[in-house]
Amino acid sequence: MPNAKVLIWDEPETPAELKSLLDEIGKFYSISKAKVDGAITVEFEKGGPEATVQVILQDSRARIIYDRPHHAARGLGALLSGLVQDGEPYLEQTPFETLGIMLDCSRNAVMTVEHFKGWLRQLALLGYNMAMLYTEETYELPGEEYFGYLRGRYSPDELKEIDRYAAGLNIEMVGCIQTLGHLGHLLKWPAYARVKDTPAVILVDEDGTYQLIEKMITQFCDCFQSRRIHIGMDEAHDLGRGKFMDLKGYERGYDLFNRHLGRVVGICKRHGLKPMIWSDMYFSMGCESGDYYDPKTVIPANVKASIPTEVELVYWDYYHDNETFYLDWIERHRKLDKEPIMASGIWTCVQFWYNHQHTQGAATACISACRKSELKEIFFTMWADEGAYCEFDSALAGMTYCAEQAYATGHPDEKKLAARFSAICGADYHAVLEASELNQVGNPSSLMWDDPILNVEWKERKKKDSNYWAKAVARASELADKLSVHAETVAPIDLAYARNVVEYLKRRIDLSLKLEKSYLAGDKAGLSEVRKLLPGVIESIDALLISLRRQWLRRNKPFGLEVLQQRFGGTKQRYLELDQRLSELIAGEIDEIAELAEGL
Repeated sequence: MPNAKVLIWDEPETPAELKSLLDEIGKFYSISKAKVDGAITVEFEKGGPEATVQVILQDSRARIIYDRPHHAARGLGALLSGLVQDGEPYLEQTPFETLGIMLDCSRNAVMTVEHFKGWLRQLALLGYNMAMLYTEETYELPGEEYFGYLRGRYSPDELKEIDRYAAGLNIEMVGCIQTLGHLGHLLKWPAYARVKDTPAVILVDEDGTYQLIEKMITQFCDCFQSRRIHIGMDEAHDLGRGKFMDLKGYERGYDLFNRHLGRVVGICKRHGLKPMIWSDMYFSMGCESGDYYDPKTVIPANVKASIPTEVELVYWDYYHDNETFYLDWIERHRKLDKEPIMASGIWTCVQFWYNHQHTQGAATACISACRKSELKEIFFTMWADEGAYCEFDSALAGMTYCAEQAYATGHPDEKKLAARFSAICGADYHAVLEASELNQVGNPSSLMWDDPILNVEWKERKKKDSNYWAKAVARASELADKLSVHAETVAPIDLAYARNVVEYLKRRIDLSLKLEKSYLAGDKAGLSEVRKLLPGVIESIDALLISLRRQWLRRNKPFGLEVLQQRFGGTKQRYLELDQRLSELIAGEIDEIAELAEGL
């Protein structure tokens, strides 16, 4: 912790709402109730200006003046980070009453309770006060054997433990589920055939559907203290187009959606919960393109009038780096007589590593627009895909960056941001951002499992730019050299994993460039040299698998690891097949490698 000292606090003089936070944070950071020579004594004063963090340090005594508990926690983080200078008042302001995150726990990876507790501690010190775990069906339900079966589902006791721990840090846990679409992992089981409309959308108007949803909502009502719940309902584009249409014929999507929403909201009301939903269906059903962000969208007046008054709309947007677009879409939400909750993005989806470039572009513009629009609630999503192979702890850099943007106007001071990240998250901010450059090496998520003989991704990229892969291998080589210093850095953020990803990409691209050149030239000597590269490529896959398993089991439940191990195992087998085919081609036993030749 650069420039930081041990902090001590006096229990009798500390506001009750901060004691649990200080006790728990003190187990992991340099904060103590015991007297320590040379320490800074911290006092807390509630009642400062609204939405303001103030820290005054004078002669080894610090006073944190705060409005709400999470502001006090951010001030504490500033002290731990050495950002408060003696005799120089520290001041931050944020317009946001709610500053939160949402972690995807439904696409192959479910974070363990203990690891998420570590996240909660860091979130508290960064100044966040809300968190969601996105759980489509990765939680247990009584009497529902196949609900989240073999998916790493959370038990009621685990959910209660997470909620209790978060509450002690003054963070609100909000249930985040699905009650219409995105239920493919559930509806694949024959046990749910009765409530299945399409492969991923539940059947509207079916009594069994609402009995199941009642169980879902009851679970979070019982496990979480918050009286808010996110009930999802996004991207159900084939709503009413499956079993519903077979039974009842066509019905306008808007009518189905609002009728179903009304019934789910009624369940929430019975349990004393205030629901929110993703807003995209209202916009995507109002235009020919079906695009959430189509400016031609028109929401009919009768649809607007039938949106339940109790439901809140979450405007999600992780894509635009244009502040004007956000301002327009916020206003469109307000024309529905709703004050939207903003969901921006910290980019982890279809990535091996946190993507700082995308996050910086989109989140910065979004936060600025929210300030100008005077929105009061914002949270940052971290999505996965059907592999969840991202080193999600690298996204802590994004959480630190977004919090900095939320508490301070203008471009963040990189040195101060890095100091805060180092003290709170225990890692090198610049190293994490350097590793983020791997996202610009070709298209890593597509190339990683691109069959080395079929080469679908390879051929498609080359059609658009004949020099694409030559440029990509140069970037990969440069980055592999830079990341070599982190070859043994496995915690708290697994930089060695990033290095192993880049090393594989470099070797794979180099091999394919030489393979293509030699194959097209009919150069058997060149093909023999290509064969000599194959053991190194397979070796780099093995190293990548080891680091994937290491960081996965440190952070996640084991369920889902099998998906990636099978994926990598299949890739290894294809390299072995390539070796055998090259051997046969060189020996004259075959005339061509047909799959490789097609499209070259």
